[in-house]
Amino acid sequence: MSKRKSNESTLKEAIDRLLKAYRLEDKMTELTIIERWEQIMGKPIALRTEEVYIQNKTLFVRLNSSVMRSELQNAKAKIIELINKDSGKEVINDVHLL
Repeated sequence: MSKRKSNESTLKEAIDRLLKAYRLEDKMTELTIIERWEQIMGKPIALRTEEVYIQNKTLFVRLNSSVMRSELQNAKAKIIELINKDSGKEVINDVHLL
């Protein structure tokens, strides 16, 4: 087994440095949130979701159910908490339901 030299790094470390250098960390985190929407919010909400996108730390969610939209309107703080907890940092600070 060979030892890693001090100037060598793992692939993950190299990718993380690359994302940071090109200021793409936040965009990558946003894409991960969108990809994990069903796991974060659950299948019933995901089935009624038509579109999810993030702009300027605001999550926009288009739903096809007015009842679900009304229910989620009352749970905006919980949605923000779930998403930020899942991503490990503050990515979202507001939610708009469309």
